[in-house]
Amino acid sequence: MATTSANARIFGSDNDAVYIAPLGTTLPTDLGALDPAFVDAGWLSTDGITVTPSDSVEKFRGHQGGRVVRTKITESDTTFQFQTLETTALALGLQFDVTNAASNGGVTTLDVSSGRSVAARAIVIDVFDEDVQYRFVVERAEIGERSEFSLANNAITGYTFTVEVIDEMTIITDDPAAAALAGS
Repeated sequence: MATTSANARIFGSDNDAVYIAPLGTTLPTDLGALDPAFVDAGWLSTDGITVTPSDSVEKFRGHQGGRVVRTKITESDTTFQFQTLETTALALGLQFDVTNAASNGGVTTLDVSSGRSVAARAIVIDVFDEDVQYRFVVERAEIGERSEFSLANNAITGYTFTVEVIDEMTIITDDPAAAALAGS
């Protein structure tokens, strides 16, 4: 078996981005321009974007020797996690449940709940490795888990979001490895 280092992917290009839009926004079907409703989340932390498939597998054993006879996935989901490094209206809106916002003379007051609710959005994640692009398209992504953030003089304030993929996602890519799955 031959190894090909060109198949080893390293993401983190200047064009990598997380785009977030309201539910129902027209989703991309190719690698072209996105619907203007998608907003770029801005700078991401050096940790990048973590994709976490999570599966629980139950093992069924036979009487003879207690060996595994079958397995069954009893729970299965996929999450993305990313940290935005820019304090924007998008980041603040996702981090806090704003119940009221008012501006007066350049000063804005945000009333926020001490608890949060799930924020359902459409999400597109673009990542690039030189001339190869991967686009993850999620029609319904639910942002539920938010992490702590620091207000410090030795670190950028970053807002970390965990995004649950609801139903399914679509991966659009120009990677030749994926083309082989399609028989092209």
